Amino acid sequence: MDSQDQTVTNTSHRLHNWFKTHRFLFLLITIMLLFVIHPLTQGLVRINFILDIFLSAILLSAIYAVGQKRPALIFALFTVLPASFAHWIYWFVKIPILHLIDVSFTMVFLAFATFTIVQHLFRQKRVTADLIRGAVCGYFLMGLMWASAYAFLEALTPGSFDSGSAHALDTNDLIYFSFVTLCTVGYGDIIPLTNQARMLSVLEAVMGQMYIAVNIAALVAIRISQSTDRSST
Repeated sequence: MDSQDQTVTNTSHRLHNWFKTHRFLFLLITIMLLFVIHPLTQGLVRINFILDIFLSAILLSAIYAVGQKRPALIFALFTVLPASFAHWIYWFVKIPILHLIDVSFTMVFLAFATFTIVQHLFRQKRVTADLIRGAVCGYFLMGLMWASAYAFLEALTPGSFDSGSAHALDTNDLIYFSFVTLCTVGYGDIIPLTNQARMLSVLEAVMGQMYIAVNIAALVAIRISQSTDRSST
């Protein structure tokens, strides 16, 4: 192997290692864009269109983050692709079944992604910056998963939630309600009316607290084990 081929090989290895140790970086960036940049675009362009672009970017980044193994990648593709296809077709053809396909497949994928991230966290033996990013991403993905669950319920049973306004709740409203519930803030400006909506809200609030407690405990345990290993060497 000549020096040029060796250089290309080394560069390829470095890039591979960099992406491997930063698998959650792009996902976290797209999530932050959704929550930071997206509100600033309100009034400038069609807000739902920008929101949908950010949500699609999150799904694509999540595929990379959780699809490191072939079975996980296949499952991710088989859930995200139908969801994305149905979502963007629904923009032009307002067929209710397309919306149901979109939110149901999105909900399944986000649940899978959250579970995969938690599973990845428990398998690690060292606390790294990317591991912390993964834990943060998992929390945000869980909030988006519940937003999809609420959208699915609202599509099946319109009027499951009440915002006190005349317009129907859209994706932006349900994401807001989901994270308010996840953080147990409970402003009360959006209220679950049906038993199904109330039970989902309770489950999300409980899961949000459990996620924080379990992940902090796991990170602390990994850190203690890591420190013990260092002191024994």
